[in-house]
Amino acid sequence: MSNSKQLANDFLQALMSTETSCYESILDEDSSLIFQRWDGMEAHRPRQRVVQRLIEERQTWSDPKIEAFSTTAEGDQIAAEFRIQATECDRYVEHNRSAFLKIQGDKIKQIILYCPEPMPSARRKGWIAPATLTKDELENVLESVFRGGDIREWVEPNASGRMSLRGGMGGSGDAHPGSNSVGFVRWSPEEADQKIEEIIAFHSLRDIGFQWFVSPHDTPVDLKERLERHGLVLAGDAATMARLGLDDLDIPTNPDITIDVMDGSDQVAIDATAHITQVCFNLTDEQIADMKISMVERMRDERFRDREINFLASLKGQPVGIARLQLRCGIAYLGGAATLPEFRGQKIYSTLLRKRLEVAFSHGYQVAAINAEPMSRRVVSRYGFKEYARMYIYGWMPVMDVDVIKSLVPQ
Repeated sequence: MSNSKQLANDFLQALMSTETSCYESILDEDSSLIFQRWDGMEAHRPRQRVVQRLIEERQTWSDPKIEAFSTTAEGDQIAAEFRIQATECDRYVEHNRSAFLKIQGDKIKQIILYCPEPMPSARRKGWIAPATLTKDELENVLESVFRGGDIREWVEPNASGRMSLRGGMGGSGDAHPGSNSVGFVRWSPEEADQKIEEIIAFHSLRDIGFQWFVSPHDTPVDLKERLERHGLVLAGDAATMARLGLDDLDIPTNPDITIDVMDGSDQVAIDATAHITQVCFNLTDEQIADMKISMVERMRDERFRDREINFLASLKGQPVGIARLQLRCGIAYLGGAATLPEFRGQKIYSTLLRKRLEVAFSHGYQVAAINAEPMSRRVVSRYGFKEYARMYIYGWMPVMDVDVIKSLVPQ
């Protein structure tokens, strides 16, 4: 059994190599490969052809990283689940795979490799972006940071969705357009209008609205104009902004503000956070109920506690502001910050901004990013954040209400 698992480990490591010798020591001379891909099936035999095919794929990746999840051995069969993350066609993607190995003697006689379509990905573990990133390097990181969640770690409660390299959609299925999202599409001009119609029909059939995020990387290039022709309404925009270097912060604070880190154990703090979020982001009761479930679940999960930090700011004992810091994809991502309207103008937002950057720097992070809507944009632009891209948010409802659509992007 231990020898079988070692063979499986050696096989996974060989997948990262371009040297035939890595395979020759573990594959039988008459070994075969059945390559079950999302776009068709391949078969190769003997070892020379098997190795040639596997090395051929490896050579398409400049920076692959393999992560093994599980290995099971029984008799002469081994099953291994793993993923490969790499840059492919100028995008950072992941291949989630399963390999079934048949052993003969002390060699692998047959490989059956199941390969679903690759998914958009991001550098999740063990890498921190340096402050010396070039503009192109930073833009590549920023493109992937919004898809940096690891579906293997957590599936959001009360939600359904699907994602591929050609786009994604999902949400809770509640009627409000802010409860469901579409975005990151890569379509040809010839197919785009039909795809838009299919997405509208999907939501119309369920009598629910949705919001559509359009990034600079989406195609076709006239996607915004096409959405408008199909009846979607522009809600507003958000600027993707970043600051390189977090060691010299010239950000004013209010000394009367106290900031607590939330761990999900204080119901009063949870309710205060939910209230501030609902008021500042125009959320419905249904949306805030879903958000509280997700928020508490993640706060109480030790896997997320050190890299997803939620702050509650109080002024003279009164909760007045919230903010979140996510240490992911090599950068410090700032999200979910808001101040109750009646307390604005008292440096609450800037105090929370500085606190988050200080915590990020203490964890070794050098780059911070934010997807800033107009209100946040006016503040962070004063403190070293520069705009690198603009995202446009459109909305659709079965019975269009422009006021509801416009509320998706607080001004």
